[in-house]
Amino acid sequence: MIILPNYLSANFALITISVCQKILESAGVVEINARNLRFVDPFGMAMLGACLDEAKKQEYAIRVYELSPDLSGYLQRMNVITGIELVDCSQTMGTRRDRSDTLVELTRICNLSQVGDVSYSLAKAMAGVADHNEAPDEMTGYTACDRLMEPLQYALNELLENALTHARSGNTNARVWVASQYYPKKDLIRLAVVDNGCGFLESLKTHVKLRHQRHLEAILLALQPRISCNRDLGLRDDSVNQGVGLTTSCRISEHAGGRMILASGNAMHSTSGYSGESSEGYWQGVGIAMEVNRSRLSDIRVGGLLPALDDIPAVKLRFE
Repeated sequence: MIILPNYLSANFALITISVCQKILESAGVVEINARNLRFVDPFGMAMLGACLDEAKKQEYAIRVYELSPDLSGYLQRMNVITGIELVDCSQTMGTRRDRSDTLVELTRICNLSQVGDVSYSLAKAMAGVADHNEAPDEMTGYTACDRLMEPLQYALNELLENALTHARSGNTNARVWVASQYYPKKDLIRLAVVDNGCGFLESLKTHVKLRHQRHLEAILLALQPRISCNRDLGLRDDSVNQGVGLTTSCRISEHAGGRMILASGNAMHSTSGYSGESSEGYWQGVGIAMEVNRSRLSDIRVGGLLPALDDIPAVKLRFE
């Protein structure tokens, strides 16, 4: 029986990864006791979703015991425990309303054709855009939605495309899971991108700038602009990806009073402090948690955070 901790979240990333590792190591039957669980954020959802999805693929029996009614309803609403057997748990869920301006349910990305729609949904939830029918400004022809959404979607689109492409450079069956949630009391948007691919180190092991074959060094290298450009690594000859998604998303977090946490292999790096390697958890892939103060997003000019482009993107973008 796997006992869940009080929190599955980016704040307790190593504990979250350690628990998820136990799920992956289960054989035949996955039994989880959730009596202590009190809070799950998007990072916890994406990590848990990736592991449960793998267990389903292996046709394991999955049972979750003693999940509280509130968390049961919420995790069902967020598509985290869909198709999971709940034991001694409330299985009721309220009416599902459109909350696309505050959250993105756990979503699995299996191919690049999904990236555009998912990045749009994440940008919408991040910005809190509710009215897409507002009249454009008479002087510029742009709406507030255009000015905020398009640059955010561009950065997130690159982030997701790189996540899937790099994950599959060493694991052709790799997938990406995303989730997002707005927390109004703290005015925080939390977003997670998790893959079960080869990890930063395997993806960047032949890069000329990687001096030592260590997971932490690979994470720090991946944060540099253009390191993840697909064409530079010979992953996709036809890619227009500029390799700035991770760098720009990280800069957005920091300029909006937030942070980014990255985990891969036995290493974790947080832009707010901790950076190191640990024996407490190991993730065969990449886990990214992004935190942003929503009210500060409108003051950011995303175009100014983009590294200088080597060439012009294939679509016209408005970075105002």
